[in-house]
Amino acid sequence: MKNNTKQLLIIILTYTSMFCSLAFSEEQPKNIRLNMGYYYNSINDRANRTDIEISLNFWAKELFDAEAKKNNFVIASSKAILFDRIEDMQSAFNDGQLDLIVAPPLLISRYFKREALGKGFVGMLEGKKPEALLLIARTDKNINGIKDLQGKRLELVEDDELADIFIDTLTLKELKKNYKNIDLTIQRQKKSNRIILDIFFDKIDIGIVYSSSYTLMQELNPDIKNKIKILSELPIKGRNFSFFRRGYPLINELTNVAMAFPESPRGKQILEIFRTPEIIHCDVDELNKFDTIYSEYFQLKNKANK
Repeated sequence: MKNNTKQLLIIILTYTSMFCSLAFSEEQPKNIRLNMGYYYNSINDRANRTDIEISLNFWAKELFDAEAKKNNFVIASSKAILFDRIEDMQSAFNDGQLDLIVAPPLLISRYFKREALGKGFVGMLEGKKPEALLLIARTDKNINGIKDLQGKRLELVEDDELADIFIDTLTLKELKKNYKNIDLTIQRQKKSNRIILDIFFDKIDIGIVYSSSYTLMQELNPDIKNKIKILSELPIKGRNFSFFRRGYPLINELTNVAMAFPESPRGKQILEIFRTPEIIHCDVDELNKFDTIYSEYFQLKNKANK
């Protein structure tokens, strides 16, 4: 009987010790690094480089630190790195220097291995409305379709591969030609807003812009709706997707922090940089759409070159 009592006490003490150790470990803040990589060319129309760097490095750090403490973990070090070349961002990610990447979905789908990506999120327009690329034209130029683009003046956003693929796919399908080979006068602008104004004031005839910019400019000047029309649309959900690297220790906790951005003043300031007031979850499988877009374009291009 004494032996049974002794064994029972040992078992109770062992489990009590294990429980206390587990509870103690769970109460300790988790120290973790958070290095964020941003593709600069997809956000450079929002503000100048210095303002973006300050905002992301200080505002984001402040917000993550504050939210982290609420959830009992600590961001030991944090920094935002702006990349001018997606290839440099890819190398930094593959070398383990980045924990979170923010870039256009087409570029993520082309330059980053799916198995290396974990949970993600994407900024949405107000009301969780998806972003889209638009082909727009002046209403008084008798442009009703792709066949009417020849000889016209076109403007595109600088350093935006998806915009180029969008217009190229349209002309390859309809005219069996690359858009650069259909007698277009082509110019580039940094901002979609500028392209819309250039069409409005008859400086150009057609342009590729983002739907968020088109909506905003219509709100500022309702007459734009009378002078500019939409010829074609490519829904893309968001201009930039964000993904943590797979296996990141606090991927769930920090995803929750990011999802709460719209609820805090500092979070709203960060989202203003991207002009996306809301955030929703984003799965790696959502990149498949951009694989399809690129594959279709590549096939059309090869067929036209034969």
